Amino acid sequence: HFSTIVVTGYLKPQNTIAPILVVVTNPIGNVVTIQQISPDADGNFSFTLNTESPLWSKDGEYILKVQSGAETRQFKTNFTLVPSLTGSADKCTSDKISTLANNGRIYCIPYKISDGLVSTTKGKLNSDTKTITIDIKGQDIGTITLDIPRYILDSKSSDGGDSTFVIMVNGKMIEYQELESDSDSRQIKLDYSIGDKATFEIIGTHIIPEFGSVALLILIASIMSILIVSKSFSNSLVKF
Repeated sequence: HFSTIVVTGYLKPQNTIAPILVVVTNPIGNVVTIQQISPDADGNFSFTLNTESPLWSKDGEYILKVQSGAETRQFKTNFTLVPSLTGSADKCTSDKISTLANNGRIYCIPYKISDGLVSTTKGKLNSDTKTITIDIKGQDIGTITLDIPRYILDSKSSDGGDSTFVIMVNGKMIEYQELESDSDSRQIKLDYSIGDKATFEIIGTHIIPEFGSVALLILIASIMSILIVSKSFSNSLVKF
């Protein structure tokens, strides 16, 4: 991961006597950073988390704890680091489709076929239309199953539940079968009975967070402090 996370916050003046302790743990509970900082005279503070260190190599949920004084004056939140690649599309393994996004990152989408032979695959991710476009060439292919990570593309209804993707093949809308889906990905099965070449467009409602406006996570703690977590991206992805 190569992200920079900038955290800024504010403590009420009466709470600024003790230094502020910052602790971040990775998905398996290991501490990846410890910092001790002091607010200014007005109670403002800020610090930066750089995820380039090998300690930050694991994908998943990280826990950020900010404490001022006693343990009862502690605030906790979390954020998620997810994988992406830079450079050559060849970095994706042969069972994954290299998908180039608007931000220049490459995301690997797992796939498998029921019959036949795949000669080439290529994917693109469009943030404006919330669409993954996949070009596939091959021979005698029966069906294609895609395992789409939710952090790349998802489709949600207004109540937060899963909704169907809109899927086009060579410009025509088609139906698909949704197989196993969990909190991390959605698995969809597509009929590939169209010659030796096809272009699939998978349209959702939610796309990886870094394509949207930079979100501010505002947290109000019991110690009357306000912690604002903002995101500054260099070459990776942080998802809240």
